[in-house]
Amino acid sequence: MAPNFHTETFANIPREKRDRILAAAAEVFGRDGVAGARMAEISRLAGISHGSLFSYFPSKDHLVRALILLGIGLQGTLFEDVADKGFSDALDSVFRRAWTTAEENGSLISLWLSLSQSENERFAPDILNLEREAAEKWSALIEAGYAEGAIEPSLDRHFVGFLVDAAVAQLLKSRVNALEREKFALLYGESDGVASSLAARLAGILAPRG
Repeated sequence: MAPNFHTETFANIPREKRDRILAAAAEVFGRDGVAGARMAEISRLAGISHGSLFSYFPSKDHLVRALILLGIGLQGTLFEDVADKGFSDALDSVFRRAWTTAEENGSLISLWLSLSQSENERFAPDILNLEREAAEKWSALIEAGYAEGAIEPSLDRHFVGFLVDAAVAQLLKSRVNALEREKFALLYGESDGVASSLAARLAGILAPRG
């Protein structure tokens, strides 16, 4: 059972209000970082009192961890309905959903990226849960690809998992960060339909030889 980082009071308020508070928190954390974020600014954006926010989340760290937990659920949506697809189509679906998810949740993605910095090391166990969830999803998709005969049998499974996960991570970064976007353009050289294009190229690289 997933842990709760909010109070029972937060669980009992309307869904729209919960979503509004989490969206405000993601915006402030994504923009200002964990250290620079102020609970008062989150309260202002959410349209609630400062005291109310602390009645929902005892500390800033509780709120950050709640957003990480939200990210685990969001990440799971990337892999929905891919079990019945062929490997190439499944890869395309995950990449396109990642691109759309980054567009719709840019602040949340920016927060996740900032949590890899040394000053946020206390959140490492929480982020590792996010990474484990991704690894399990990729493993299932990749195993299906081997079984289908869509992946070169001599390729190491861990390497394939690392490759596709790293590609999606770079795709997400390029969607929310200007520098990463420029780097992606320099390395990849395409901008239109990039998610599907990248998925198709990876599927071709991983395909059986000969």
